[in-house]
Amino acid sequence: MQGSGEETQQGAAGMQGNAQERQQSAEERQQSAVVVQRDHAIRMRDGVVLAADLYLPQHPGPHPTLIYRVRGSRSLAFISGLLILNPIEAVRRGYAVLIQEVRGRAGSEARWHPFVHEAEDGEDTLQWTLSQSWCDGRLATYGTAYSAHTALALAALGRPELKAVAVLGTGADCHDGWVYTNGAFELGWNVYWAYMTLGETIERLQIEESQREQLRTRYAQALIDAAGVAGRLPISDHPLLQECGEDQYAEWLTHPDYDEYWQRIDVLAFAERIAAPMLSIVGWHDNFLKSHLDLYRALTERAPEPGRSHHRLIIGPWEHANYVSPFSTSRTGAVELGPAAACGVSRSGPMLLDWFDRWVKGLDVGPAGGVRFWRLGENDWEEEPAWPPAHRLLELHLHSSGTAGTGSDGMLLEGAPDSRQPPDSYIYDPLHPVPTIGGKTLMPTIMGAGIEDQSPLHERSDVLCYRSPVLTRPLAIAGPVSVRLFAASSAPDTDFTAKLCDLAPDGFAANLAEGIVRARHRESTKRRSAPLTPGELTCFHIDLWDLAHTFLPGHRVLLEISSSNFPRFDRNLNTGNELGLDGAQDAVCAAQQIFHDAEHPSALLLPETIR
Repeated sequence: MQGSGEETQQGAAGMQGNAQERQQSAEERQQSAVVVQRDHAIRMRDGVVLAADLYLPQHPGPHPTLIYRVRGSRSLAFISGLLILNPIEAVRRGYAVLIQEVRGRAGSEARWHPFVHEAEDGEDTLQWTLSQSWCDGRLATYGTAYSAHTALALAALGRPELKAVAVLGTGADCHDGWVYTNGAFELGWNVYWAYMTLGETIERLQIEESQREQLRTRYAQALIDAAGVAGRLPISDHPLLQECGEDQYAEWLTHPDYDEYWQRIDVLAFAERIAAPMLSIVGWHDNFLKSHLDLYRALTERAPEPGRSHHRLIIGPWEHANYVSPFSTSRTGAVELGPAAACGVSRSGPMLLDWFDRWVKGLDVGPAGGVRFWRLGENDWEEEPAWPPAHRLLELHLHSSGTAGTGSDGMLLEGAPDSRQPPDSYIYDPLHPVPTIGGKTLMPTIMGAGIEDQSPLHERSDVLCYRSPVLTRPLAIAGPVSVRLFAASSAPDTDFTAKLCDLAPDGFAANLAEGIVRARHRESTKRRSAPLTPGELTCFHIDLWDLAHTFLPGHRVLLEISSSNFPRFDRNLNTGNELGLDGAQDAVCAAQQIFHDAEHPSALLLPETIR
């Protein structure tokens, strides 16, 4: 039966509409389609070929392009899509994404030598990218950990084609921010890193397969016995690394001072070149926290525009491994912080893409700068135009009758002590060091990081504890935390450590910030200081890094003072000898004294937030 003319017209219009919808859907599918080109070979200036994968939109280019230079395999989903940004999502935003393996790793040629070649190789990769028909000349770069350092090295070239940078959990000054902290060797992290990278090195060796299998077996045993491997003395005793030519660890031990070796790979030394706006993401319990804050300060003080004014800093409540976990990413150590504290690619990916849209494409999306940080204690996000927020210096002075290590009379009070207080003392035995419990470290084969209960340490005679009175009002802090410590040692060289905790009414002592000073580097991490004169009173400055936290009513501020935090840091054997030479038989016990009187006002220095 034939319908009416009106019905026929409506039917024709409906069919036309459906056709348009089908055509639109096809166009949308083409817009969102991703083309992956594997195995691009990119030749460096010295002839070495580096391997790369390319992710492209299917629709015609050219496109703004993101460069991601990685230490691991470029084709692994973990490397390409889980760490910080899924390249497929970037393509759907209209970007081309180049993922390249650095020199000496995975499919790239030559020998692995961390940090040394990243500036030149990054520039050669940039030049190659600009010459490709699919690149429109607008570039950005990003990364996590080592790949983030490659992004920083690329940014430090100051190339105008680089419009934006985004980095997560990395080192800028690799001397004091990756390998050492205030003169102390980051032992647990460096051992973990060296053995983690060793696995791939073994597979690249030109040796008989039977020999390779023997190395694999020894390598597997080293990972199983990671704590024992980290505990070796001398700390240079790692024959498996040496046999496989994995000599970065030994090389770092031979450069304890900031010298030309470190200067040439120190991004902070070239901060005045970095004009690209930078998004910097890190966590309060990340071992790279200090490096990100040093980078923030260097750029906001010395970088040219627009990088100087448009540095976006995000500090969450995380430790480093939170970023790479696909599961409970809102938990740090023993503390679950809830969904607002979650991290991972589902959070960082959109932030990066908005950042690139703003600075690469010129779109008015997302913040253009400022600081977003998680305030521990209150457990919520805050936003400020700059770091640190407005604050006043609060000095909590150390008080005791000389028994802070064996009794409970160690106090933190605003008033300065009088001249009658005797010093506290303890014996530091490097063969029985204070163990690391959580904190700002990355050694997952040995132990976890983050917030853990520190109260078991308070039973030790070599841990001095100073507590504030029970708080009757909130004490909010945000900014740099440090300790001014007047101390003396019987040794020509030794360490002093400090740890800030929140002591809850139930006795849980939550670690918040920690620091160390190696006596020989007490004047500057950029040069070696003179040895100590045994028994001579000396003023030490211990940097506990930055923190945002609110101590709640009913809680107490707790400060621990000691001389070791092992295996996060290497044990100072108190001999004054060069790093890595001494064995257990050389270790010397040190008698330590901590002074707190009118002439020597040792104190915890807190940035109390002005609200």
